[in-house]
Amino acid sequence: MTRLAIGIIVFVVVFGVFTTVFAASANKAEVRLLPKWLWVLLCLLVPFFGGLLYLMVGRPFGTDPGGLGGRGKTIAPDDDPNFLRDISKRLRKKNDDK
Repeated sequence: MTRLAIGIIVFVVVFGVFTTVFAASANKAEVRLLPKWLWVLLCLLVPFFGGLLYLMVGRPFGTDPGGLGGRGKTIAPDDDPNFLRDISKRLRKKNDDK
């Protein structure tokens, strides 16, 4: 019984920290239903249910930031029109120099 209680407490603490950080790092313009600061307080003060509520109804819709730093979705070089245009310019310049 003690192991179960410790496991539940650890789960609630980790879940609370996760949802609080997740709510705090969200873009305040995209958070739904309540202001961002209120979601953070709710996640802190109502440990499990505040975080669960935030994940279900408060978090922003699935906007894909494309990895670290929000630099956009990674495109393979052969699918990137800017890369292909630059390569063809370089090839033309190299052929003109010969």
